[in-house]
Amino acid sequence: MKQKTLVDTLLYLLGMLFNLVLMVVIGYAIFRFTVWGFNYGTEFSEYMVGSGEDYEVIFVLEDYTSLADVAQQLEDEGLIPSAMMFRLERTLMNRTADFRPGTFTLNRNMTSSQLNNTLRAGPAREQQFQWITIPEGWTIADMAAYFESREFFTAEAFIHAAQYSQFNYHFLSHIPMDRPNRLEGYLFPDSYQISMTPSPEHIIHRMLMRFEQLFTPYYQTLAQDMGLTIDQVVIIASIIERETRLVSERPLVSQVIHNRLARNMLLQMDSTTAYAVGVTGDMLTQAHLDSTLPHNTYVHLGLPPGAISNPGWASIRAAMEFPPGDYIFFVLQNSATGEHFFSTNYADHHAAVQRYRPFW
Repeated sequence: MKQKTLVDTLLYLLGMLFNLVLMVVIGYAIFRFTVWGFNYGTEFSEYMVGSGEDYEVIFVLEDYTSLADVAQQLEDEGLIPSAMMFRLERTLMNRTADFRPGTFTLNRNMTSSQLNNTLRAGPAREQQFQWITIPEGWTIADMAAYFESREFFTAEAFIHAAQYSQFNYHFLSHIPMDRPNRLEGYLFPDSYQISMTPSPEHIIHRMLMRFEQLFTPYYQTLAQDMGLTIDQVVIIASIIERETRLVSERPLVSQVIHNRLARNMLLQMDSTTAYAVGVTGDMLTQAHLDSTLPHNTYVHLGLPPGAISNPGWASIRAAMEFPPGDYIFFVLQNSATGEHFFSTNYADHHAAVQRYRPFW
């Protein structure tokens, strides 16, 4: 009887061991199939869309960069779909040696294995790159002139690419291709590291990707809860950017805009009309203010049909996060500092205009 019990126990343990080994084998097979799927999908997309500068990323690795940091950096740049999967694959393949520091030109069509091998081999040669800095509030036309002055390409080439080239971002899906300056507001102002011979599409892609990184699902939900589309947020932010240069005033300008919209009042923002006629705010005439151009908020209710600048993050946040209050007017009270006087009624606003801008 005891012998039979011992045999049964041994058979049970063998069975458990077999099941454990089988689970490990199946798990590894699933993992390898998943990795193969990622790699195959990447290779297939490379075949479908081709390669080129539009897909290139300047990638900098400092000394002593860990696998976890490299994986996260690759995911942030859109080079891999999952940092966790990249780390797991490298660990199971026992390829966790230190990465080689340097500057690399990587391609979004590279597989995770190709990325890993490239980064571990080190840069084949010293990579050349340069920096551009786009100030907050610039328009597409401003950027085009700047890039032409840097001798990257003509201003017309950049404007044409911004209008007609395809960029696959969810926040652009509802913007019609025939809207003038359709990417205005989404080309995020920042400093960017680019190649020595960039294309318009490459620079635009970098700026759109930066906008996507900052306008997280939290802010998408916040906008939705306020009854705003992303495009409406961007339009409001672009007006805020142009109406005041003081970060502290941006939430107050936002309050004015939202209050006027809620009360079905004309926005009457000089910046929108100036954009429409192509002049600066101090050059506006009464004829400009009476024009029927779509961006003229002195004659058209609601928001203009598109953004009037490319706002920075402070203005974008202010478009959604502003203090409660009843301000509906503001006027410049100090041209040196850029400070404005805000009012809740026309009588106070009129008095402020007489006080600060008597020659208007």
